Amino acid sequence: MQKRYIIRDKCILLFTLLIFSIGTYSLFGNTRGVNFFDLAVYQHRIKGVVTDSGGTPVQGASVRLKGTPTGTFTNNEGVFYLEATPTDVLIITYIGYKSLEIRVGSKEDFSIVLEDAITDLGAVTVNAGYYTVLEKERTGSISGITAADIEKQPISNPLAAMQGKIPGVYISQNSGVPGGDFSIQIRGRNSIRLDGNDPLFIVDGVPYPSDPITSSLVQGANGNSSPLNSINPSDIADIEVLKDADATSIYGSRGANGVVLITTKKGKSGKLKLDVNLQSGIGQVSNFMNVLNTDEYITMREEAFANDNREQTSSNAYDLLEWDRARYTDWQEELIGGSSYINNIYANLSGGSDQTTFRFGGGYRDESVVFPGDFGNQRITGQLNLNHYSSDQKFHANITTSYTHENNDLLASDPTLEALTLPPNAPSLYNDNGELNWADNTWDNPMADFYQTYTSKIETFNANAHLSYEFIKGLKGILNAGYNTMNIYEVQTTPQSSYNPNTLGNRRASTVNTGGRSIWILEPQLAYEKSWGEHRLQAMVGGTFQKSVDRTLVVRGTGYTSDLMLENLQGASEVQVRRSQENIYEYKAGFIRLNYNYNQRYIINLTGRRDGSSRFGPGKAFANFGAVGLAWLFSNEDFINKGLPFLSFGKLRGSYGTTGSDQIGDYQFMDLWQTSIYPYQGISGLTPIRAKNADFGWETNRKLEFAIELGFFNDRIFLTTNYFRNRTGNQLVGLPLPGITGFNSVQANLPATIENTGWEFQLQTDNIRGVNFNWHTNFNISVLRNNLLEYPNLDQSPYARSYTIGHSLLDTKNYEFSGVNPDTGVYEVKDQNDDGRITTTDDLISTGDIGIDFFGGLDNSFEYKQWDLSFFFQFVKQRQYNSMLAFSTPGFISNQPIEVLERWQSPGDVTDVQKFTSTYGDAYFAYFDAITSNYTREDTSFIRLRNISLSYSLPKNTLPGMDMRLYVLGQNLFTITGYSGLNPEFSSSTSLPTLRQYMLGVQLTF
Repeated sequence: MQKRYIIRDKCILLFTLLIFSIGTYSLFGNTRGVNFFDLAVYQHRIKGVVTDSGGTPVQGASVRLKGTPTGTFTNNEGVFYLEATPTDVLIITYIGYKSLEIRVGSKEDFSIVLEDAITDLGAVTVNAGYYTVLEKERTGSISGITAADIEKQPISNPLAAMQGKIPGVYISQNSGVPGGDFSIQIRGRNSIRLDGNDPLFIVDGVPYPSDPITSSLVQGANGNSSPLNSINPSDIADIEVLKDADATSIYGSRGANGVVLITTKKGKSGKLKLDVNLQSGIGQVSNFMNVLNTDEYITMREEAFANDNREQTSSNAYDLLEWDRARYTDWQEELIGGSSYINNIYANLSGGSDQTTFRFGGGYRDESVVFPGDFGNQRITGQLNLNHYSSDQKFHANITTSYTHENNDLLASDPTLEALTLPPNAPSLYNDNGELNWADNTWDNPMADFYQTYTSKIETFNANAHLSYEFIKGLKGILNAGYNTMNIYEVQTTPQSSYNPNTLGNRRASTVNTGGRSIWILEPQLAYEKSWGEHRLQAMVGGTFQKSVDRTLVVRGTGYTSDLMLENLQGASEVQVRRSQENIYEYKAGFIRLNYNYNQRYIINLTGRRDGSSRFGPGKAFANFGAVGLAWLFSNEDFINKGLPFLSFGKLRGSYGTTGSDQIGDYQFMDLWQTSIYPYQGISGLTPIRAKNADFGWETNRKLEFAIELGFFNDRIFLTTNYFRNRTGNQLVGLPLPGITGFNSVQANLPATIENTGWEFQLQTDNIRGVNFNWHTNFNISVLRNNLLEYPNLDQSPYARSYTIGHSLLDTKNYEFSGVNPDTGVYEVKDQNDDGRITTTDDLISTGDIGIDFFGGLDNSFEYKQWDLSFFFQFVKQRQYNSMLAFSTPGFISNQPIEVLERWQSPGDVTDVQKFTSTYGDAYFAYFDAITSNYTREDTSFIRLRNISLSYSLPKNTLPGMDMRLYVLGQNLFTITGYSGLNPEFSSSTSLPTLRQYMLGVQLTF
């Protein structure tokens, strides 16, 4: 008891001293008078001069005392004055330069030189980009985000962190189910092939697959699972996107659609540090569609029968005659209206000496679904980085490894479409006995699909070794070696319990995929650098040897005697091999880079690469690619410095070059055969599946870019403007063949040229930069245009009905919607040739582009003492397909959007919604004419509060030996849009939309 009072008295004394100190500092803190702090430690006045490496004074640099709110800024001569004690530490920071810490000691005068901050281009600077570059001397178009951007978002896939933040890069999330896929396009669509537009992903120097290793024969509710889900965002140091020819040509064919470089975190020298991050939150569907309630639905159904002059019977109107007409169920709330619970823990240990550092991190993430039932996704990750320099700094070794184990436990299909289309008066899901209710065989109970499960286990291992040795001054030998492997086991089960018990026959089945993918890469390089006077030359020569192997074995088992045996193929009475294949891809190349810099003003960068790919036939396997990049740092000119003193940075740059593409799949130039899936009389045979064509060659992308970068008022305002033009020719596309040949298509080069042009703008401003308060804004907008520039003899080609010269690839030909005939109440499309009939031969026309007009984002971040607040808005101006495609003809047994109530009811009505119908008559077929017309296109533009982050860091030494940061994160909080569907980002009502998420977290540093 006495000890408790002693502690209490000490706390009261400390609190009194604290209040007295604050009061004294408030009165005298800005004077030279004696106050409480003067009694504790002797203060003295210090002076400093801050310059850059060239001796130029740095105006506006922040100088503050570490761990205190005290600070100041340098004047126009780079000079600052400050009161400090011998134990204080100065922190000097300025945009574009490395931050610096200096202990005060007994000195009174300081001469401080700031070093230029080197742009950390992720894998470009260390692992995969082959060279380092100063940001101000960069000739190529490179944009990215850092760990600071990533940690403010409660995401599981790195692509989600990039949405709206990088100019020219559009990313959409295709499903809100955990582990779902993302789509990414860098500066538009270059290829007619839908699967020929993916960028190259490189993680720590190793090519990383972007296409899923899941099989289309074994589908789960998350669709095509993204391989990038295997990367823990907490491990990422930065993500850089390479866009123009100067940046991507050194990757040759692999960089045709841009390059995404992901670099994971590394250790730092110093004392051992342990970081622990704990997060917990929920996710929910942010909005539902407005569909018919029971009364409205019954009105629709009865009116449909009246319009058709048709009698209602128990077979065609069981929803009206046998189901409860007063019953109402909000199926969106029932099937997709739950909460997804997210728990995430991550920890890393780092430290080391000046020569050797290490970092070891590990994490666990558990995320459930918004559907009924115990489904979810779990991920375990581990990452290790070792970095070593020899004592003479000549030898350098960096080794990075990571391992991920993912476990998906989901239902086999996404119930979102059923949630929208089930009649609102449908029966209850379960009967009084707790069993599935089949309502006298009048419906397919949607919960039956929840018995059909999908599970997958994916293991990913990624390793990279980067070794270098300086033989003589300026000459280095470099070896980059990497290996990536993914293995999957996935199984989809169909138990008998998922079918109506009155269904005849044993319908139990399971489909199992055991497959994987492995990639290894070896890149030897020589790098040379020489400076003399005002000249600097950098040269690099190297090679790339890469091989990847894909393995797939899909087996289907049927005839099980029990649902409990479904995951064991030995329990099946019949086993069928649906797919068994191994694809091998080999790639090799040589490359060279020359960079010349004169007087830190004029820069030329030359790159060249000769590629060889196993995806082309004899004589076509090799191709040459190259680029030139130029930059003029005009802000370093004397006449600019004198004439425009407010201009702190100015650079003009441009580039032109070629990259190629071999994204066509393997063995396309060969005759291919496969074994019969269904053997004849027990004997398996061979069937041809592809015709031979060894004459096609590389798809080629010619890229042109001009850009200007401007910094004003010591770079507190920084504007980057880019114009680009990419033209892709020699299109690699499957050429359709007549059915009489036995093949659907043959691989070939089409004489089409696709052009993507655009403007990219990025504005960064330091609105307020103070000692206690900072406000930073980042705005970007991209305006892109896609155009089929030329296609000789398009009218005689198989694509005459699909594309139009001078229009976007997304502007496929459709019927032209004419509205609803006011006399008949039926949809009509225009008869273009006035022959009295509607055909796909003569009446399809270009009805206007769909796609994105412009997109971008606005990011604001505020810092006030220990508080940090940031919020980011994403905006997209686009035209896409509306939700009408997800619904059947209004009047049938299916719910509809509320807009159908504006239907035609009597002759003379003028409306855009045709009359209700319940039969396969004129109105039914007219409906399908309408959904293949421009009637299904809608403005799906939106503004979305993509994320918000609020954090508070406890003052230093509040908790002895530990720092603490508390934070709350929000993702996809609200959306402003005129789109009537679930999600304007991905205008499909057949998959779960992006979820709104809230997350609470605490970060502890020991």
